[in-house]
Parts: sequence; structure tokens; C-alpha cells
Amino acid sequence: MSEPIKLAAIDAGSNAIRILIVEASSEQRTCLAAERVPVRLGQGTFSSGLIASETIERAVQAFVRFRALFDEHGVTVYRAVATSAVRSASNRERLIDRIFQEAGIELEVIDGAEEGRLVRKAVLAQFGTRKHPDAIFDLGGGSLELMRRADGDWLSDSTRIGTVRLLETFGLKGAISEDERRMVQRFLKSTLRSGFSEELRADGIRRAVCCGGNAECLAKLFGTQEKGGMAYVSLDELRSAVTKITALDVKERIATYKVRKDRAEVMGVASIVLATVGKELGLDGYTVPGVGIRDGVVLDLAEAQVGKLGSKSEEPSIASARSFAARLGHNANHGEQVRIIAKRLFDELADVHKLPQRCGTVLQLAALLHDVGEVVHRKSHHKHSEYLILHGRIPGMDSPQRELVAATARGHRKSLPGKRKHEVFSNLDAKQQSQVLKMSALLRLADTLDASRGQRVVALSTKNTNSTVVLTISTMGVAKPPGEAIEARKADFQEVFGRSLEFRHQQVTGNANNA
Repeated sequence: MSEPIKLAAIDAGSNAIRILIVEASSEQRTCLAAERVPVRLGQGTFSSGLIASETIERAVQAFVRFRALFDEHGVTVYRAVATSAVRSASNRERLIDRIFQEAGIELEVIDGAEEGRLVRKAVLAQFGTRKHPDAIFDLGGGSLELMRRADGDWLSDSTRIGTVRLLETFGLKGAISEDERRMVQRFLKSTLRSGFSEELRADGIRRAVCCGGNAECLAKLFGTQEKGGMAYVSLDELRSAVTKITALDVKERIATYKVRKDRAEVMGVASIVLATVGKELGLDGYTVPGVGIRDGVVLDLAEAQVGKLGSKSEEPSIASARSFAARLGHNANHGEQVRIIAKRLFDELADVHKLPQRCGTVLQLAALLHDVGEVVHRKSHHKHSEYLILHGRIPGMDSPQRELVAATARGHRKSLPGKRKHEVFSNLDAKQQSQVLKMSALLRLADTLDASRGQRVVALSTKNTNSTVVLTISTMGVAKPPGEAIEARKADFQEVFGRSLEFRHQQVTGNANNA
């Protein structure tokens, strides 16, 4: 049995901020603390584009409280994420900086895709070996995420439908009249039909799951319990709930349903959303598993720290690197493609580079961030990238990983890393320097294979001998890398690995998987 470790996940949602602290080993997870603070980060934010000063104060105090919980339970690893409301706020850096300065916690703003991935991970882990759902919905204060299984894969999309956002958009403060309800329903139908692709809205959803505090509340009040122990609320019950809840004002909802004020404010519009979505997509109802973003974060952290507790996923630091690039306003499409190619090269050439697996993560991080210095200036951007990686706040990236990533990213252009020119590299020990040299050579090769920035490389394979590596790349359309750049990469490869590098190129048509 592995040594237990204390982990924490924080989900700064548009309606509330939640924390979950667990003790995890490779065999089990034990909840140590779970709290919910109704900060309402989305209040006023969706209409004004700013998080109000008093809301920032409440959020900072919540995080100060969470830091005390970290200390009380001995938390050593955490990830704190923010969703729609903070994404929408032009003054989000003020909130992020205050939280870091006063609570010592890094708050990471994630996009809808990462939000959906975390929820999906939590849901599938909750179902375990039982038959998985066909669709997963996550209704929050600022957005509605829909994930749908198709041909063994998951499609996902996000719409700007959220309970707090809808309250502000339509000025709904208490009881909701029939005219207001119809107005909201028309808006929802229009948004759903234009927001979700045909593939996501196609017929055939037999079992749908819904996550979020409002879904849990409505299922508890109007639903039943399934054989496996999860809650279920039928569409008929939801339609009935819409009529009952919207007829009451906030005080009456609190008295009737024994709910908190912040829940009473949003539960009426939430019932309209779930009933309308269900009708539009032809659902019978929703299974409500009672998990969300923070559960997905805990699973990620546990897998990275103590081994597999569910389906294997990316290192959390990779998602953090994406968020860091996005926060700086850097377009990471090229970096993402280079990451994919670099990862495949790392796997294919394991017998050649003989690097430990943790270097694969370092290489992926360096690939994602190798051009992030362009936000400072394109000239010498490799030096700016090194500086930003060293001094930027990237949750989950600590020493010595941070220095290894920075040195590898610095080495993606101009000369290979060397002691005279590269200070960060020169401060590493001999073993680390050897690793950085190898990772830099792979990164330079991956970067060249997407030199056009067209993301055309869709597959690659290698054939290795003691003296030569033959690399075959498959591209969509005409995308053979420039001859001069390839010759330079051959020289890098020979210098670092002591083997010659030969290229083969083939074009493919139709659909193909990325490298």
C-alpha cells in the first residue's frame, strides 16, 4: 500500500466556492473536509464584466479560510480552479493576485473544455464498472456544459447558459411569472439549437447525467433513488417542479423547501433550464451522481501523486500550463501540436534517449510553453519563454521541474543548451544537463515538424538501429518540412544521440488521428 498523501481541490464557481480535502493512497480515498461558501462570483460579473470589490473581499476571505484548512489537515498538493464568472471578468488578475498574496493559493482559470473534462472524469469514476451514460450535463452559474459519447469518444461543447447569468440577463429577482418563464424558455431553445452542434443534439440519448448543485437540490426534492444509489429526477417531475418553484418568491422557497438563500434564488431558473434542455433533447430525465469539478481535480491529483485510482489522465501541470498560456494571451495551437508530436517522439524513441518517464512530462510542458515568450516580443522569444516559465505562477510546477522545463524551452531555437550561454542550464547538475540536452533535441525536432504551424502532421513512427533512426511522418496535404531546418535537426540528433537521422514523408487523405 502506498504512503497516504493529503490532497485538496478548490472549485471557484459562479455561484459558490467549494473545497474538498482527501487523504489518498493507491488503494483508497478518504474525505477529510468538504465546505461550500456562497460567494456568488458571478453576481454582477456577467452584466458588467467586472467582479465587484465586495465580492473579491468575500472570495479572498474564503481562500484564507481554505489555507487554514490546508494547514490543519497537512495538505501538501492542491489545485484551485475558477470557471465561467472569473473567465468573464476583465479584472480577474486582481482577484487572482489578492488570493495569492493573502492566502498563498494559486487560482487557475480553466476553459470550458477543461471544466467538462474534470466533470466527465468524476462522473465516469463514480459509475465505475456500471454502464456509462450517453450524455453528461454540468449546469453552473455561468455556463452549461454538454458532453456526449459518440463512437467510443466524447464530444463536448459549452454554452453561455448558467443560473446566475440568466438571473442577471432577465432581471429575475423573485417569483417568475408565466410570461418571464416563456421568455427564458424561448431564449434557451434558441441558444441550444444554435449553441450545440447537430452531433451533440442528435437523437439516441438513453441515459443522461446532470451535475451541479442545482441538479442535486432538485433531485433531492423531486426525485427518487436508483438501484445503484444515485438520485434520479424524471422530466415529468421537473416540469411539475418548474410550476411550483417559480410561483414562489425567494423567502417562500426558503420556507417551503428548507434551502439556503443563495440556492433559493437560483433554483427556479435552474428547473426551467433542466426541463427545457430535457424536452429539447428528448430525455426522460436525469441521473444525478452528486460529483463535480472538485472530484475530478482530486482524481487527477491522486493519479499523479500515488498512482492510478481511476482512468489515467494527463498530469494536472499540463492543464495548468495551458491556463498559464491563456492567461498571458498566448495562442497555444502550435504549442499543443508540438506537445503531441514531442510526446510521440518521446514514446517512440525510448530505447534511444533512455530518459525516465517524468522527463516526458517536462518535455510536454516545454513544448506547450516554448513560444509563450512571444507575448513579450518575437525577437529572442526563447529567452522570454525561459523567464516567464521560471517566474510565472504555474500551479503544480515546482523545482526542479520548473528549471528543467525552462531550460528545455529555452533550447528550442538558436543553439542547443550550453554552459556558457544558458545560465539556468549551467546551474543544473550533470545528470539534469544531459536530460535537458536530450529533451531539447526532441523539442527542436517536434517544433520543426510543425514549422508551418498548420498542424498537418497526423502520424509518425520510427525504426531504430544502433547507428540510425528512420523517422516516417504522415501529413494531411503538402506539408514536408523545409530542407534546411531538417538538416539542422539531423545535426542536433547526431550530436546528442550519436545516431544519424533519416526522414521519410507520406501524404494521407481523409480523417486521421493526431501523432
